[in-house]
Amino acid sequence: MGQIYSLTSDEAEKIMAEAIQILKQNDLAASIVITNRDGTEIAKSVMDGVDPFTAHVASLKAQQAAWTGQSTRKTRDEIEAGKKTAKVLGISPKRLVPWAGGMPVYDQDSHLLGGIGVSNLSQDEDEGVARNAITSAGFNVG
Repeated sequence: MGQIYSLTSDEAEKIMAEAIQILKQNDLAASIVITNRDGTEIAKSVMDGVDPFTAHVASLKAQQAAWTGQSTRKTRDEIEAGKKTAKVLGISPKRLVPWAGGMPVYDQDSHLLGGIGVSNLSQDEDEGVARNAITSAGFNVG
């Protein structure tokens, strides 16, 4: 039998701590959601001063990154270029996130473990926080 790889709650908390530290060091605030491989939320933080709706967007970003194994930016770009459809990727068009800020989390052996979503900043900032939190915690983005 094959093995299923997924983030543990301890690993998610490590990534979360890195994301919060990055945001605080830059005087920024955001909602952050980390999911396991099947898209189930295992860590969530809504920092002070952010729009509560951003928590929902962060969750959708994390889920999409975990389900597709790629950044939400890449998924959006592939769909816009006509290379793929949301349906082909297994994403309901109602749940498709067209914004950057969702990143997959991989281990050192390239096993997909889950996803992170960051929301409240510009798309580039959201994505940068997600990417840096993953790598600072010792994981890969793919």
